[in-house]
Amino acid sequence: MKTIAELEKYLEEECYSFYAITIGKHMAPEGFVIKQDGQEYIYGYSERGFLRTIKASESEEELVNYALKDLASYKWNRAHLVARMWSEYEAAEAERELSRMHIAFERNDVHNCDMEHRRLCRIFVFGRDILRLSDFKRKYIQDP
Repeated sequence: MKTIAELEKYLEEECYSFYAITIGKHMAPEGFVIKQDGQEYIYGYSERGFLRTIKASESEEELVNYALKDLASYKWNRAHLVARMWSEYEAAEAERELSRMHIAFERNDVHNCDMEHRRLCRIFVFGRDILRLSDFKRKYIQDP
């Protein structure tokens, strides 16, 4: 891979989540940033408006390959929320359905999520598996 545009296309094809990745047309409020700044290419992490450079290079190809390796090393860069509900029973049902479909998932609940101290059940899948789950998401994503 040689260019930022090629990296952006690859990340889209592999269904990376752009919730925390800024590249090309994708603008995340915080997270990883891949951009050209003058004659330099920057890979960094932006938080609260401050960009911390992780790697800078005059070679676009070098920076793109470094960024790809780093982004690929963290599974949450490919995570997609596919289920959100208050019911433990419904969460277990969603997990069984994903297992039957042979889709890897991870449950990540938020405890004491509201004034009633309820637990919000959340299930994530990774990468291209999201492409198979549009009906599943309609069924299992509930307003908190």
